[in-house]
Amino acid sequence: MEETISMLSKSLGSFCNHLQTSVDALKQSIDRRPIPLDSASSTFIQSLNRRVSSCSNDLNMLDSMSFGTVSFEELLGHCNEVFKMNQNALIELEDRLRSFGYDPGN
Repeated sequence: MEETISMLSKSLGSFCNHLQTSVDALKQSIDRRPIPLDSASSTFIQSLNRRVSSCSNDLNMLDSMSFGTVSFEELLGHCNEVFKMNQNALIELEDRLRSFGYDPGN
């Protein structure tokens, strides 16, 4: 049982590290590429940037909490919440990008 939990913990650690890297890359991409857009699009990008920063902060908090300071169940709960927030943000991003002709099926 402990081996299974240990393997799951390592997998979650890898997932969180990959997610953190992806979020940081997305944030850098957003910060690096100023695109002149109308005010509605600018507002959306700013909102997305705030969400990325918030997600990054949540991941940093999760990382700091994963060193034995919380129970395994709490850690799973936090991972689940981060996953749900990212999933919702991706759905909203895809919905917004559809208006620009993006087709997520391709």
